[in-house]
Amino acid sequence: MLMKRPLITIVKSLALLRVAGVCVGVAWEQYERFQDRKRLPQIGRSVDIGGRALNIYCSGTGTPAVIFESGGAGPGLAWTSIQTAVSAFTTACWYDRAGEGWSDPGPFPRTSVAIARDLHELLKRAGVPPPYVLAGASFGGLNSRVYSALYSNEVAGLVLIDSAHEDEPRRAPRFYLARVAPKFLWHPLCTAFQVAARIGLLRMMHESSSAAKPDTLQALQRQPKSIANNVATGMVMPESYAQAEAVKDRGDRPLIVLTAGQPQHFNDPELAKQAAAYQQVWIHEIQPKLARLSTRGRQVVVDNSDYGIGERAPDVVIEAIREVVAEARRDPAKR
Repeated sequence: MLMKRPLITIVKSLALLRVAGVCVGVAWEQYERFQDRKRLPQIGRSVDIGGRALNIYCSGTGTPAVIFESGGAGPGLAWTSIQTAVSAFTTACWYDRAGEGWSDPGPFPRTSVAIARDLHELLKRAGVPPPYVLAGASFGGLNSRVYSALYSNEVAGLVLIDSAHEDEPRRAPRFYLARVAPKFLWHPLCTAFQVAARIGLLRMMHESSSAAKPDTLQALQRQPKSIANNVATGMVMPESYAQAEAVKDRGDRPLIVLTAGQPQHFNDPELAKQAAAYQQVWIHEIQPKLARLSTRGRQVVVDNSDYGIGERAPDVVIEAIREVVAEARRDPAKR
């Protein structure tokens, strides 16, 4: 009995220390979020979509409105320069998906369908009337396709910029693909990352590995909520691919598919060889399937760009959007 008492005391002390550590982490995270709001003043406006808010920024006038859908973990702010050019000839809006930029996190699962429904509610409550031309890059292209299927009467045209495609898990080199956890672990893992974000653990881990002072875009991407959201979105990518693949109907909307003509660069010769071979599959087999999603679709290969056409060839993106907007304006059914 005498031996047990010190052991019980130690266990209780460790438990209290753990609780105290969590409380300190939560307080520190709340303070850092307050500092984030001062360091990163909001660009755009918050719109309540039903108990949580998404951030949207629009400029320009005219219809159809162009809605930018970012790739990966990109905040909408990344579209600023392209948006400025597009706003010269029509309304142009970027937004932050749930958990990105200045938007609140969203519930599990963060699939393309969930993202499309968020965007639909945002545009309605923000007072941005249809029709829309959706300009989606990478993962944003997947979301744009799903949106156009769910709300087909609202979409006047699409520009898909090196858009993700459901064939990628079947065709891409293995080193291109992230490991996918078993489905029964998706929700628990996403919850664990959300908890880690709330108690300051993600911020502590990320800031300790970051030496250089980030610019605004990088700082937004390094927010714990963004890191947790990126994990949550990536975790359910198989569902997003399946949702896009389920869209079978061929529409007649104007559609331009922009495809990078250059492979991604790798220092390893073997990886570079595999990347170059896959780029030919991407250009000639996978991306043409996107152009065939509409009877008025066409593919444009951007020879001087690898992944990231928006940054490397923004003029091509602007011109493609201009063409689709002009074609949509000539379509009486979409005015």
